Amino acid sequence: MRIVWVVLALCVALAGCVAGSSAQSVDAGVPAFRRARGSRSTSVGGPSSGTLRGGVSLPERAPGLVSNPRRPNATAFYGTAELVNMLASAAATVDRAMPGGTCTVNDLGFERGGPIDHHGSHQAGRDVDVLFYLLNAEGRPHPSIGVPIDPAGEGTDYRDLLDPSDDIPLRIDLPRTWRFVQALVEDEHALVQRIFVVEHVRTMLLAEAARQHAPAAAIQRFSEVSCQPAYAHDDHLHVRLFCSDEDLAAGCADSVPMYPWRLAQIERAGLEPVAEVRARRRRSRVVTEEEARANAPPMHESVRAFLDRRESWIVQPHPGRRYCR
Repeated sequence: MRIVWVVLALCVALAGCVAGSSAQSVDAGVPAFRRARGSRSTSVGGPSSGTLRGGVSLPERAPGLVSNPRRPNATAFYGTAELVNMLASAAATVDRAMPGGTCTVNDLGFERGGPIDHHGSHQAGRDVDVLFYLLNAEGRPHPSIGVPIDPAGEGTDYRDLLDPSDDIPLRIDLPRTWRFVQALVEDEHALVQRIFVVEHVRTMLLAEAARQHAPAAAIQRFSEVSCQPAYAHDDHLHVRLFCSDEDLAAGCADSVPMYPWRLAQIERAGLEPVAEVRARRRRSRVVTEEEARANAPPMHESVRAFLDRRESWIVQPHPGRRYCR
């Protein structure tokens, strides 16, 4: 049976990555995604304490994108119109520029928002987990699964944790992953507030951006919004959007940080920033890494060795960057 409990704490504890995805590249005949109007949805409250009105469902498939049918929370495929539009647009951008890979999307949130298992946020329709684009040992695109990536950019799909013979070596597809990230931060209709990702993958993506001669503004914006949180996020990107101007006026609230450029936008719109009231946070069930490892099934030696090695990078760093402390 295919198991990626390898990732124990990361699949369950971290952000609800999945056991795996059999999704291949999206068929060329898939019709173009129809963008939903921003007014269709309203994010109310903050990421860790909010709700969602008029939630928009992510399509099962769109050009360059697949909604993971094995996501940890089966019905968590709803977000604001801005979030869903952004994902479809970014995946299509990568598909046009670098055909062959597929963006695999895990949890967004529930149709009406609210607490969601394995997540401390994802409650107001503005959060999403996206698996890294991956390559196999031959350098060809591989269906994305919840594989933690080490500081060398490599990972392993430990299919049967007791059988080392079926292990599949993989590595992060940096060109496609960066191009996806670039499309996210350049989207003027969906303002990215945060990209949570492990520090060494962040460093790799910035190096890839330089190799691709990416626009300086996109590099600067990614540098500013990306950070490794308490959970390592070494197998996926957790992307969070700011409240739209329309939603701010309807009761949407942002978590920290608030950047000068966003404050200026809010002021120009004649609005006031609204901060999430953390005291009203509604807790969801989140498994710690210690709990996940303690309850893990038997594993062969290389899996245990990997988990021991992983201890060196899962501790939250404090790089001293202005918006990442």
